[in-house]
Amino acid sequence: MKTRRALLGTAAALCAAAALPLPAQTLDYPARPVTIVTPFAAGSGPDAVLRLVTERLSRQWGQRVLIDNKPGGGGFIAIDTVRRAAPDGYTLLQLDSEHIAALPHLYKSRNFVTLQHFDPVASLFRTPFLIAVPTDSPWRNVADLVAAAKARPGQLSYGSWGVGSPGHLGAQQLEAMTGTHMQHVPFREVSQLYANVGSGELPWAFASIPSS
Repeated sequence: MKTRRALLGTAAALCAAAALPLPAQTLDYPARPVTIVTPFAAGSGPDAVLRLVTERLSRQWGQRVLIDNKPGGGGFIAIDTVRRAAPDGYTLLQLDSEHIAALPHLYKSRNFVTLQHFDPVASLFRTPFLIAVPTDSPWRNVADLVAAAKARPGQLSYGSWGVGSPGHLGAQQLEAMTGTHMQHVPFREVSQLYANVGSGELPWAFASIPSS
């Protein structure tokens, strides 16, 4: 994960279960509705992008494309749902960069390597991240945030949309780069996270423009 001017980059992709060879009727795909399972809550940035994609896919395919939001559990609720589905291309999975790259390291006890179970199908988007603070925050730049964190070691809190999310890992990277220590507050719902930042209950969080 690279940091430039306090921006983080992340990508989202569609994946399909990798267990069986493609069926003989692939040329007729899709012959029935397709479901895309996502670990992101309705109204989040990745969900908003996915809804734009599914609208166009529905028109192009002449079939309904359904979205099944299953947030929580570090992404494993959505992942396990698709793993239980038939690997026939009719149940797809939206994953973010951390689900592909970081999950095997964050949850070693589960012995789960994402790309051993799923094949990437298409890249959906790449987005920069920014630091979001309340409108009445005294901080005007990253240096102000870092100075506040150094003045209150271990007391300053920040939010993210889950353990292992880019917002969490990005803040950990910021801490490592600046020699600071802050408290992580994970949220299940992106809307709750930025509502708390906007009200001042949380001092800051990494954010994308669509989500925040």
